[in-house]
Amino acid sequence: MQADLERKVGELATPEILVMDELSTVAQAAKAMKKKDSSSVFVSRGSTKDLVGIITERDILYRVVAENMGPFKTTLKEVMSAPLIIIDYSATVLEAILLMRKEGIRRLPVRRDGGIVGVVTLLSITGNIPSKSVEAGQVETSLGSSGIACPYCGSGFESKKDLSKHIDRLHIGSGLLEGDLRQI
Repeated sequence: MQADLERKVGELATPEILVMDELSTVAQAAKAMKKKDSSSVFVSRGSTKDLVGIITERDILYRVVAENMGPFKTTLKEVMSAPLIIIDYSATVLEAILLMRKEGIRRLPVRRDGGIVGVVTLLSITGNIPSKSVEAGQVETSLGSSGIACPYCGSGFESKKDLSKHIDRLHIGSGLLEGDLRQI
């Protein structure tokens, strides 16, 4: 079932999230990510309900490996992206896209009744946008024949993997997004 931009973001949230304490090492996080087949770890302080940041595969590569930091000594607290940007369950898909675009991120924890109930990703959203042109607010997305389009520039892609590579290379990696705080 495909979503439109007015659909509630909580309906697309994946309930399984990986959470680790901020004092865990990057190596421990990488092992947990591999085991859970997850591309990110949400970082907690003390309890799993107090999320304070996130670390992604890209963060590990750019902030740890490329900077010659030891993954067995470096803690998540040292390299996580913080503060954590959270979206409410009842927010729309459009609001999620605009927030991700503004902040230069691709993952948002979803909050409901004061707790985190899952995560929504740029790929989970773009994979659910109807395969037609959509104009809404600041977002204008023209989808290709596959129905997968970049929410930043509108380019069409054959697969979610191709879209992810495009976003990494052109939008996040080069720092072309306004407010891209993830640059090194």
